[in-house]
Amino acid sequence: MSGREQEPLRAKPRFQSIQVTIALAFTLLLVTVIVGAILIAFRETEETVRIASRRYTQQLVHQITNNIEFYIDYMDSISTFVEANSSVRNYLEGASQTEREEAAEAVRSVLTVMTTTRNDISLIGVFSYQGGFVTQDRDNSLNPFADPSKQSWYTAAQNARGFSVVSSSHVQNIIRGQYRWVISLSREIIDEETGRSLGILLVDLNFRIIDRICSSIQLGERGYIFVVDRRGDIVYHPQQQLLYGGLKTENIHRITAETTGYFSGDDEDRDKFYSVETMRSTGWKVVGVNYRSEFVENRNAIQRSYTFWGLFFLIASMAISLFISQRISKPIKELRRSMQAVEQGNFDILVDIHSSNEIGELGKDFNIMVGEIKELLRRVTLEQEQKRKSELKALQMQINPHFLYNTLDSVIWMAEGGKQKEVIAMSSALARLFRLSISKGKEIIDVASEIEHVKNYLTIQKIRYKDRLDYRIEVEEEIRSFQIVKIILQPLVENAIYHGIKNNSVAGTVVISGRRTPTGMELAVRDDGIGMNPASLEKLRRRLLSPRDRNWRKEYGAPTAAVPSEDMQEAETEGDVPGSGVGVRNVDERIKLYFGPDYGLEFESREDEGTTVFIHLPAIKKDFDL
Repeated sequence: MSGREQEPLRAKPRFQSIQVTIALAFTLLLVTVIVGAILIAFRETEETVRIASRRYTQQLVHQITNNIEFYIDYMDSISTFVEANSSVRNYLEGASQTEREEAAEAVRSVLTVMTTTRNDISLIGVFSYQGGFVTQDRDNSLNPFADPSKQSWYTAAQNARGFSVVSSSHVQNIIRGQYRWVISLSREIIDEETGRSLGILLVDLNFRIIDRICSSIQLGERGYIFVVDRRGDIVYHPQQQLLYGGLKTENIHRITAETTGYFSGDDEDRDKFYSVETMRSTGWKVVGVNYRSEFVENRNAIQRSYTFWGLFFLIASMAISLFISQRISKPIKELRRSMQAVEQGNFDILVDIHSSNEIGELGKDFNIMVGEIKELLRRVTLEQEQKRKSELKALQMQINPHFLYNTLDSVIWMAEGGKQKEVIAMSSALARLFRLSISKGKEIIDVASEIEHVKNYLTIQKIRYKDRLDYRIEVEEEIRSFQIVKIILQPLVENAIYHGIKNNSVAGTVVISGRRTPTGMELAVRDDGIGMNPASLEKLRRRLLSPRDRNWRKEYGAPTAAVPSEDMQEAETEGDVPGSGVGVRNVDERIKLYFGPDYGLEFESREDEGTTVFIHLPAIKKDFDL
């Protein structure tokens, strides 16, 4: 019986809003307006200082932007010089391997001079489209696990067609044994006369140069400068490791949307103010960060003065409002005590609040809620009991004594006949079959394990029936990692053999297929045996909870599958319809129990053509939480 039904009937009192009571309290607390005025005055003072700080920060950001642009322009000039060098051209245009090797020495000399005079250059390399590369160090060799042509700086240079491209900061790993944090400037070298692309020039700039430029500016005690590229990737940040570790965040989305601007942070970054300026040459954004708490040097002293006067008036107001607050809080405390009793498991409690405002209505709703929870717990208990029963049935079905007896009997007569290979194959398949059946106690396994389980079963049956039985497994690779209830294919395959193929006069084939569908995935077991007549098929369908109608049946015109096993015939109670007993129903009920009523088995069959059972399942890529 619900809480509302237990409540005695009485005339509903006139509803008085709690807002009226709170409004009365606020009337007596008007003195707190003075505190609001003080806060506004402090805010205005802080805003004035913030504007001054904004101008100063923007000037520093502009200075950093100019310094970085000047440095990159200088590196671009170096790349232009190297590109125009005759030795580089001879190396890239050399018709033979000998010519390129001779030119390579001259190129290396030029590159060595560059890196010797500029210690901020980590690597200069020329990569020929004819194969081969040259760097300033003769001992450099390519990292076999890092293809230069797949690097972002390489492809970006190709797309730029002769213009310089500057990458974000990254670890350069194309040289064996070298992993340096750099910024790469790359460009494609093109023959100006023919327009033919010859190769790629790479200049790796030591990351510490950008660090030195940006860290030379101080924005208060906690302020800092950082740089992002046009895509929002971090080029430089003084706390870069914290960003990569997820311990610190920046408002990258807002920064990339700004060209040049000034704005405050959101949510947990409300204390921050960002000044943004975009570099013309690279599209990078230089960002200066200030903290609101550092705008006013004597902020603490001002806050202490404002706090003193604010507290004075608040204490006076609190003395007046004490009586009203006590009146409001009393029913809330009573409701809280009732909630604590419910937390201890007492669902027979009813809260008795006689207030005519929202608190009184909340007490009534609480009583209703407790009644509904009590009813829900009863339902959950019943459902859990049903689930455990289904799991017990599934466990009992995992080891089939008839199948084990038949298999061991086959092993005996094959051993007596000297068929050693068949004995080994069948014994190994049987061992793997039962090991996968146990599955370390798990009810949910991946599709690959389920396929392995049924494959071992079919191996045993193939040895037993020889040429009378053949099988194929056609399961898409994409779904093999998805999660399903274990041992749902083997009972269906078993029935396909004993009800579909064994009683047929000719050899038969069992096909197990699987594919991804728009709503999940689908497994199917198909045989070309004797099939079922329409009356038997309809009776079987009525005994299963059919999944929702699926348009793919019309689209593909699929026939369909098999039914429960001969080895389970003793558990069958309705033998007039193949597959109407515990076996298939257990598979269908377990699927619905774990995944919901939209999933389960669906049968199609035609006499003398065969039977197919479709298994509709969700596409779950992680371990299913039982």
